[in-house]
Amino acid sequence: MIQIILASHGDFCLGIKQTVEMIAGKADDLETMSFRPGQDPDEYRTQFDKILKDDETNPTLVLVDLKGGTPFNTAMYLKQNHNLSVITGVNVPMLLSIITTRNDQSKIEDLIKIALDKTNWGIENTTLGGKHHAKLSLN
Repeated sequence: MIQIILASHGDFCLGIKQTVEMIAGKADDLETMSFRPGQDPDEYRTQFDKILKDDETNPTLVLVDLKGGTPFNTAMYLKQNHNLSVITGVNVPMLLSIITTRNDQSKIEDLIKIALDKTNWGIENTTLGGKHHAKLSLN
């Protein structure tokens, strides 16, 4: 199965993992790499490198919070020596779609396509109705 690593500033990646597993159940081969305030970037890179599986037939998908930060830069640095694909802007709908479709036969290209599909970004402007909003009843 393709390994997925969530990498972020602080505990953002832990929260996304916890939320997705609350909805979809425990996910295999899903790791987190939190970059902590004051942490040495070289130490972070060493820890990140240790959790990578080196498997040419099953590359690792790294989902990071934002482009240009230490988690992203670390993943891009490690990509030089590991079989990684790096996607920025990870969010719950994206990860949920990836986790619920990933299986032992999944190809990295398919998971990347899912991550980049706008319907999995979870971004929309939602309203209750036109000019006069109806009251929402939860009964």
